[in-house]
Amino acid sequence: MASPTSVLSKTLQSITRSKIHELESRHKSYEARKSDLLEKVDAATDERDRLNLLLDAFRELYPGARTDESLHNVERWLAQSRYDASIPVSKLVSFGRELREKLDHQSRKLNMAHLYSRLLTEWMDQPTTNLTPTSADDGDSDSFELVERQRQRLSELVDRFESVVFEPLETSDDEIRKFLDHRFPDEKSQKALEELRKDIADETSSFMSQTSPFDQSSLTSCIKGLLTEDILSDEKQAILRDFLESEVAQAEIADVLNMRFSDIKQWQWDAGKDGIRVMPRVGLNGKYRVWADDDILQMIFVQYIGVRLCNIVRPALKTFMKAVCKRNLDGSRVPNPAETERRRYYLNDFPSDRNVEAIRMNEYMETFFLSQLPATETSLFGGNHYDDDSDGSDGSSIQDLETPTQKKSGIKQQLLRRLTTELLVHRLRDVTLETRKGPGSPVALVQTDLQWYATGLSHSTVYSVMQYVGFGQDWIDFFKKYLESPLNLDAASDDRPQLGPRIRKRGVPMAHASEKLTGELVLFFMDVVVNRETGILLYRLHDDIWLLGEPSRAAKAWKCMQSFAQVFGLEFNRSKTGSAYLPGTSKKDPEISDTLPTGSVSIGFLQLDQETGRWTINQKLVFAHVDQLKKQLDECNSVLSWVQTWNSCIGRFFSHTFGEPAFCFGREHVNEVLDTYTKMLQRLFPEANGKRGSVVEHLKGLLHDRFGVSDLPDSFIFLPEQLGGLGLRNPFVSLFLIRNDITETPDEILDEYLKWEHESYLEQKKSFEKEDDKYRYRRLRSIVSPQELSETTSIKESEQDIFFPFEEFCRFRERTQLKYRAAYEKLQSVPRTEDIRLSTEVGRKLRAFLAENVQLDSEKKWFLQLYAEELLRDFGSLNLVDKQFLPVGVLAMMRGKKVSWNMVL
Repeated sequence: MASPTSVLSKTLQSITRSKIHELESRHKSYEARKSDLLEKVDAATDERDRLNLLLDAFRELYPGARTDESLHNVERWLAQSRYDASIPVSKLVSFGRELREKLDHQSRKLNMAHLYSRLLTEWMDQPTTNLTPTSADDGDSDSFELVERQRQRLSELVDRFESVVFEPLETSDDEIRKFLDHRFPDEKSQKALEELRKDIADETSSFMSQTSPFDQSSLTSCIKGLLTEDILSDEKQAILRDFLESEVAQAEIADVLNMRFSDIKQWQWDAGKDGIRVMPRVGLNGKYRVWADDDILQMIFVQYIGVRLCNIVRPALKTFMKAVCKRNLDGSRVPNPAETERRRYYLNDFPSDRNVEAIRMNEYMETFFLSQLPATETSLFGGNHYDDDSDGSDGSSIQDLETPTQKKSGIKQQLLRRLTTELLVHRLRDVTLETRKGPGSPVALVQTDLQWYATGLSHSTVYSVMQYVGFGQDWIDFFKKYLESPLNLDAASDDRPQLGPRIRKRGVPMAHASEKLTGELVLFFMDVVVNRETGILLYRLHDDIWLLGEPSRAAKAWKCMQSFAQVFGLEFNRSKTGSAYLPGTSKKDPEISDTLPTGSVSIGFLQLDQETGRWTINQKLVFAHVDQLKKQLDECNSVLSWVQTWNSCIGRFFSHTFGEPAFCFGREHVNEVLDTYTKMLQRLFPEANGKRGSVVEHLKGLLHDRFGVSDLPDSFIFLPEQLGGLGLRNPFVSLFLIRNDITETPDEILDEYLKWEHESYLEQKKSFEKEDDKYRYRRLRSIVSPQELSETTSIKESEQDIFFPFEEFCRFRERTQLKYRAAYEKLQSVPRTEDIRLSTEVGRKLRAFLAENVQLDSEKKWFLQLYAEELLRDFGSLNLVDKQFLPVGVLAMMRGKKVSWNMVL
C-alpha cells in the first residue's frame, strides 16, 4: 500500500497537522485550567461558596455553558439556598457533582480527540511499503523464500504476457462471417442484421465527424470513470483529481484533445523512443495483472472514444438481440395455439406477460445482457459494476431514522441469486404438490471463463466483428493503430533483456473502455449464437460465463460455445470451468455427462454441492484467505491502516464472497456465514490464558502497546469516525439486522405456491363444473369460429364437459401464473433490514446529529444503542469527540483509499 502522504495534498497535510497541534495545545490548556480552578473550588470551606466557584469555573471551561439551561437554574437555586433552609446542603452537593461530571465529560472527549490525533499522525507518518518485499533483512528464512517465490512468479507472469502479446493470432474473416451468417438464415434475422449495421454505421460515422466532442462535462465524466477503474497509479489518480478541481486545466485539455480528435484519421501513437512502460501490478482482489502505463492525455482521449462507442453500440446490440432471441425452442414448456385455446376454454385464461418467463427475459435484457458496456458517459462511475467492491464503511449511506432501507446489490450478487433461483425453478418443472417429494426434474449448470481473454484477444477477430456489425473502415483503421501499441517490458521484472519497445500484435489494454467495447462485441455473438442454437440464455459478466438449463440443452450449448471459441480464436480456462449435473428423479445420461465440462461450480467462497444443488461455503479456501489477512494485518504500520484493512477485507471481500443473504438461500445460509465468521475470528484471535480472544481486545492491546492508553470504552472501537470512533466493521451485525426477516426456507416458499396451485385447480374445476352447457358452448364459440367448431382438435367434444387434467394445468406455470412469478421474485429478493429499536433518549439525540448532517446507517445505530448507556454516562452525549476536533477531510480521503489483497501468486 502506498504511503498515506502520497494520497494527501501538501495543503491538506499542513492544515491537518496544524489542527492536531492546535488540539494538543487546547487539551493541555483545558486540563491545566481545570486543575487550577477546581483546586480553588476544593479550597472553599462553605458548600455555597464552593458551588458558586464551581459555577464560575464551569462558565469558563465548558464549551456549551452559554446554552446549558440547567446552569441558570442552579444559579437561582443557589441564591434561594442563602435565605431558604428548605434547600439542603445535600442538594447543593448534588448540583456540584453534576457540574463536575460535565467537566469530566469534556476531559474525556479531549482525551479521545488527543488519541485520535496521535492515531492520525501515526497513519500519516507511516513509511511507504513496496508492492512486493525487496529484502528479508529480518533474518526470517520464510520471508526470504516468500520474496524469492513472489519474484519468480512475477517474472513468469511477465514472460507469459510477453509470449502472448507480441505474436499475432490470425483468425479467418471468411470463417467468422460464414459461422455467423449460418445463424441468421431467415428473413426476420437478416432484416434485424441489416438494421443493426445501418444503426452502428450511421451513429459511429456521425460521432467521428464531430469537431469538438471534448468539453468540461465530457472530461469530468471520463476522468471520474477512469478513477473508478483499477488501472491508475496513486500519482496519476492524484493528477486526475487535480484536473477535476481546475476548470482552467479542463479547458486546456479539451482544446488539445479536440484538435487531436479533429484529425483522428491521422492519429498515431506518440510514445517516444522508449514506448509505453509495462509493469505488473496487484489489483484490489490481490491478483497480479500486467498493465500499460499510458500517458494521461492519451488515456483520456482513447477512454472517451471507447465510452462513446460503447454508448452507441449497446442499444443497437440489445435491439438486435430482442429481434432474434429464441425462447420457444422447448415445446413442452411453451403452450402451442391448441393448448392456449384449451386454457381459454377451461380457465377463461388469456395470455399475459405477467409471468416468470416475462420477468426472466426483462431482467436478463435490462440487468445482465451486455452489463459491462457503459450505457451513458456517466455509467462507469455511477453504474452497476461487476467488481463493485465498495465495503460500505465510509458512513455515506443516508437513511431515515425510522424507515429501514436496503442497499442495492452488485450485479454479481444479483447473478448469484438468479442462478440459485433458476436451479430451484428448473427442478420444480413437472413437479406438483402430489409429486413434490424427491429431487425433482433434471437441470445442469455450466460455469466457465476465458483464458487471458483481454490479453490474448485476436486483433483479426476484433476487426472482423467490427466490420460485421457495421463499423466503417476509418474506425477499424483507428483501432488497428491503437491496438498495435509500442510496449516496453524492459523494467517489468528483474534481469529482463533490454529489448526496447515492441509492437503489440494481440490483446487489448485491460479495464479500459476499449476493452469493454472490443471484448463485449466479440462475446455478444457468443450470447446470440448459443441462444439461437439452444434457446438458452448465457449469463455473462464480461468473460465469466454461466449457463443453466435442461441437461441436454446445456450440453448442446457447451458444444456450441466450444465451436464458437475455435472459430474466433478463444480458449477456455479449464481451471475455472466446471459443471453441476443434477439428474433429479432420473439417472444421469452418460453422453451428457461426457459432454459437460468437468470441475466444480463456485462463485466466491460458495461452492455448488453436486448432489443437493445447494451452495456451501468452501471452508478450506476461507481459512487460506484468513491466514493471509492475518499476515496483512500484522504488516500494518499504523492502527488506522489496520482498521482500514480489516474493514475492506471483512466489510467488502468476505461479505461479498459469502453471498449476500437472500430468500433463495434461506436462513441456513445466514447461519453458516455466522458460524464461519466465528471460526475466522477464533483463528485470527485465538484464546489466550483461558480468555476468549476478540478483535476488540486485540485493538485495545495495540493501542496500549503503541500509545500507552488503557481503559478505552468498547464504543471507541465500533462507533463511526463522525462520532469519534474507529469505525471498525463487525461482520455479525449486518447479518443480525436481516436474519429475523428470513422466516421460510426456499422449499417452503415453493411449497406454498404448490399448495396454492392445487387449491386453485380445485376451485377452477369446481367453477367449471357448475357452468351449464350453454355457457360453455358460448365460450367455445368465442375461442373457435363456427366453421372450425367441428374440426377443432384442441377441445374434443368428449372433453368439453370434463375439466382438463391437473398436470396440464401446472405444465405452463412459468408462462401463465402470476402467483408463480411472485414466488420467483421473492426467491431472488433480499431480506429487509430490521433496525434496532432506539430508546427515546437515543432517538432524540440522534435526530440532533442527523440535523447536523451526520448520516448513520443501521449498523451504526445498532452500536449507538448498544453503547448508549456508557456514552451518556462517561461523555454526556453520543459522540466521543466533538466534531470540530475531527480531521474530517483526511478521514474522508483515507476512507476513499482502497485496500488490495496481498495474496501470494
